[in-house]
Amino acid sequence: MVKVGPLSRALRDRKLTSQCKGARKERLGKRRGFALALAAAVLVLIPSRASAQLNSKVANVNLNASLSTAITVTAAPGVVNFALLRSGISIGSAPISITTTWTLPFFIGTVKEYAYFTSAASALADGAGDNIPSANVSGSVNGGAFTALTGASPFAAGSSLAIFNQFIFFFNINATRTDSLNLRIDTTGLNLPAGTYTGVLHIQAQGL
Repeated sequence: MVKVGPLSRALRDRKLTSQCKGARKERLGKRRGFALALAAAVLVLIPSRASAQLNSKVANVNLNASLSTAITVTAAPGVVNFALLRSGISIGSAPISITTTWTLPFFIGTVKEYAYFTSAASALADGAGDNIPSANVSGSVNGGAFTALTGASPFAAGSSLAIFNQFIFFFNINATRTDSLNLRIDTTGLNLPAGTYTGVLHIQAQGL
């Protein structure tokens, strides 16, 4: 029988401990190596940003935009009052402000605008057979001389007054203009009975 002294036992224990530590390090090293290998494999499988781009097919949408030709006319105020004289001239209560706006193609050469009554014989009437003819109604355009509404227009024959005749070229195919119209009524020679006389003055433009 061989007896082992305390010193030999300690040496043996240190040796065993060293062997265990070495085995543990070896196992850890293998695990780390496996983890690194796995990470490298994953990185290889992940594509780069440039190679990961994937474009779809192109979807097309057709666009159609149209701008309609138009001429619009607005007039204010909507009512003009007259305090008629038994025989004489009465001025309207306010001038009419006429705003005309147009969007036109190049082939339109002029825009003409007229004020008119639909009937030359009865521009205003009391409903009892008493009438004020358009010849007794006159207008002043933009401060000009008063002219009776007896002219011709595309809208009425013998009961119209020209407001403007605007030449159209490329620089004003889209434009707006404002004109003023003062009105007066002359009752001289009409011998009208007392009453309320009403009528409608039309204002209309035409592109040619």
